[in-house]
Amino acid sequence: MSTAADQGWEWAGPQTKQPTIPPRPRTEPTNGPGGVNNSTNRTGGAFAPSLGLSVNKTTVVNGGPGGTRSPGRGAGGKVPGSDFMSNEDIRAYCEYHRKQSRNGATELAMDSDHLESILRTIADSNGTLGGSRARARRVVRWLKKAAAAEKAKQKYFAALYGTFEQEYDSNLRTVGKGRNRPPAPSKFGWR
Repeated sequence: MSTAADQGWEWAGPQTKQPTIPPRPRTEPTNGPGGVNNSTNRTGGAFAPSLGLSVNKTTVVNGGPGGTRSPGRGAGGKVPGSDFMSNEDIRAYCEYHRKQSRNGATELAMDSDHLESILRTIADSNGTLGGSRARARRVVRWLKKAAAAEKAKQKYFAALYGTFEQEYDSNLRTVGKGRNRPPAPSKFGWR
């Protein structure tokens, strides 16, 4: 195999000249003769923790012709029981939404505590941590209200099915699935 030098040409390098920038000198803040670095110390200097948010999205793909559907839903991407054709459908509908609200309330409450603990460590414009707790509470208050709303939703869905059963109890005894009348005594038996 022949090389570039054997063929009579050489590589001349890049055609454009890049400007050279000297590196910036590193300076570390010191506090007296001991050389304490205040950038990693909460007692002095500026302490600014990083605040990062991440979002994860999961898509469940169904192998059939339906395409995608979200997890936990019935066939065709519908909420279980949303046909409202029987009392079991209404119960499944209320139970599905109650569980979703419970999970949402728990997740929002945990997220609010996590966000508040992060925001408490961020100093104000003066570099003090004195007012950081109050600022964090003011910001996180809205997330806590959203968690309380999710908690109220689960109570309302439980009350919805309870009230439905109470109001339509007489109708459910005659036509409801799983609510059979006791068998009528028959004239003929084995004994």
